[in-house]
Amino acid sequence: MSEVKSFRKPYNPPVKKMTWWLENPFYVFYMVREGTAVLALFATLEIVFGIFMLALCNLEAATTQPADIVPFTWYVSSFLGNPVVIAVNVVILLSQLFHAVTWFALMPKAVRVFMNKNSTELLPEYVTKLALYAGLIGATAVILAVAYLTK
Repeated sequence: MSEVKSFRKPYNPPVKKMTWWLENPFYVFYMVREGTAVLALFATLEIVFGIFMLALCNLEAATTQPADIVPFTWYVSSFLGNPVVIAVNVVILLSQLFHAVTWFALMPKAVRVFMNKNSTELLPEYVTKLALYAGLIGATAVILAVAYLTK
């Protein structure tokens, strides 16, 4: 097998400072949007922690006593009721709404939906955005309805 030697010298522009992305508003917006993933990680870890606390409960007894669900009760009342956790969750909610709005604005540019299979005419952007927002509102309504009806 022969090896071909490459004489290509890739251009790697020097990075002058760590805050290079603050010089261009497009990059600032991009970095803020990508930073919402870190907050999504915190929300995911919070849910996993809640599942772990529920797994620590003794739910196999014939009659469940309040002492059997102490870990999950602590999680709901003390952990989720902590003002710091509430404030972090509000920030997470706002960041995820920002992420959803920016994603919905990007979706028609990233996914090309044709009007029909015999044409190259694309579906208007507003139709895709309306469908995404309708799905978000519908899913939110279903989740809230289930949450309030199971009390």
